[in-house]
Amino acid sequence: MEMNSPVGQNALDAADGVVGRPLDRVDGRLKVTGGAVYAFEVERAPIAAYGFVVEASIGKGRIRAIDTSRAEHAPGVLLVLTHRNAPEQGAGTGQHQQAHPVLTGPEVSYYGEPVAFVVAETFEQARAAAYLVHVTYDRAAGKFSLHDGMKDARKPPGGNDPADTAVGDFANAFAAAPVQLDVTYTTPLQSHAMMEPHATLATWDGDKLTLHTANQMLNQGQKAVATTLKIPLENVRL
Repeated sequence: MEMNSPVGQNALDAADGVVGRPLDRVDGRLKVTGGAVYAFEVERAPIAAYGFVVEASIGKGRIRAIDTSRAEHAPGVLLVLTHRNAPEQGAGTGQHQQAHPVLTGPEVSYYGEPVAFVVAETFEQARAAAYLVHVTYDRAAGKFSLHDGMKDARKPPGGNDPADTAVGDFANAFAAAPVQLDVTYTTPLQSHAMMEPHATLATWDGDKLTLHTANQMLNQGQKAVATTLKIPLENVRL
């Protein structure tokens, strides 16, 4: 954004009134004292089951074998899902508004990918049983460095926006500049750390599903759930 434009200057003026000043976090006291109510705590079903995800411990490869027998016989366990018994799900490519099928096969594409799902009468029982699921893998070579993959980079197919844009003649201007700085900086991965648990409360009323969850895109989330579970869109409420 050009700061000498009216729009850019207005943005600067607005930011100047906020940046560097102390602000009250109206939800801060509730969060640090444990009193904040999160999405999945909004309401409780009279009889609820709890699920716990078993995540892949490798970055890439294939499940050679998965033994769920100890988990299935653990106290309170109602069901253990893996790719061997998971129901059919709608297909998708991973976009927010598309289906997000999991447990669809033995292939592991990333660290932490769900490989099993344990359902029990209490959260503690589900978590304890999840650690009894034994998975063995055939590891494959992964690609974990963006820099190492630059030689294989390609321009994406054409769309509404061009793959590359340029303004002015940087190369000649840089070559003629009296002072030149040509430095590459690298930074470690930065990840925000939300306090809200990764949890969802699902309530069925016949064939109608209501989800209390943390989602900023309700329409897209509704469609993703409906297409994944292969149920009508109007039967899903977030």
